[in-house]
Amino acid sequence: MAQFKIPSNFPSTIAPATVAQATHAGTAAPKTSIWNREIEFSAPFGGKEKQQFFHLLSVLMEAGLSITESLEVIEGQLQKKKSQEIVQLLTAQLHQGMALSEAAAAQAKYFSKFEIYSLRMGERAGQMVQVLLDLATYHEKRIRLQRKFTQAMSYPAVVIAIAGGVLFFMINYVVPMFSDIFKRFDAELPKITQIVLSLSEFSGRFGWWIILAILALVVAGIQMRKQEAVQKLVSSTFAKIPILGSIILKIQLSRFCYTLALMLRSKVSLDQALELMQEIIQYHPLRKTIPLIRQDIVEGNTLYDALRKHKIFPSVMTQMVKVGERTARLDKLIDNLAKNLEEEGEASIATLTSLLEPLLIVVLGLMVGIILVSMYLPMFELSNAISA
Repeated sequence: MAQFKIPSNFPSTIAPATVAQATHAGTAAPKTSIWNREIEFSAPFGGKEKQQFFHLLSVLMEAGLSITESLEVIEGQLQKKKSQEIVQLLTAQLHQGMALSEAAAAQAKYFSKFEIYSLRMGERAGQMVQVLLDLATYHEKRIRLQRKFTQAMSYPAVVIAIAGGVLFFMINYVVPMFSDIFKRFDAELPKITQIVLSLSEFSGRFGWWIILAILALVVAGIQMRKQEAVQKLVSSTFAKIPILGSIILKIQLSRFCYTLALMLRSKVSLDQALELMQEIIQYHPLRKTIPLIRQDIVEGNTLYDALRKHKIFPSVMTQMVKVGERTARLDKLIDNLAKNLEEEGEASIATLTSLLEPLLIVVLGLMVGIILVSMYLPMFELSNAISA
């Protein structure tokens, strides 16, 4: 494990072991497999880097280092060159007299308004260490929720891709061999055999063009994934899928609650929190309700009254919000609600995976079986005719 490069002015009262523990705490991650690995498309300062950045910065500042000293230490711990350049620029701007929130705002391409606003609130309240720790926790939970979403999507996608590959191979390379045999006998073929042969002929002519078109759509979708229209289409499509749509909704609601609880705990007003969340939440069925909720809050309604107007929020969520507003413990109850939703989503993912595994195998077996039967059925009929 890489160790910190301790600067010469590092306080002598801080043991190097403490710093090494901070490095481990900031970089350690749960073991992942192909089914729960987070997918990031080479973000220059993505969720993992930000989680590490905010965590180490909070630990080092709590240990007694200044912000600039902490940034100089952190710079050597980041893996990506672009991330190191971002931290270098932050350090240079702090040396020029900027506050950390101002330096982050100058790099708004890499820091969200939520992060900048939280840093500003921490500076004003003199609670920078706590705010930094909260931001690290926020990114850690966001990564975990993203991982669960990927887990829900990856297994079916991989099995369907394998099934598609197997069927493509059989239709394009196995079936044509039988087709040549059938042509020699010039006999009338069963209906199912005719259908499979027609599919094989169509796939032989246009199969590769169809594959290229699908790949082009996937690449275009990745390139345009941040556009409003694409997010709306993808979110709305997945929301309509039975079971899977419910799982995705639970994960997105959990993320919504985690973010809202963090903002309220940081003393951000409910109105301002909802305004910031409109930029954070990407799930369109949920995102489109946020301006309506915020409008109700501005008009003087409670959060409970605003949420219960929208069917996307379950009754248990609105009731807990109602209790939280009455007891002035809204942030804690919403945080607990986020944990409950996350656990429910995780349990649903496990159930879905256990159900899909045998189901997809059976479906794949049926497809392969139909193709084989359609090819061998004429052979059996011909054999019986010759015997007769």
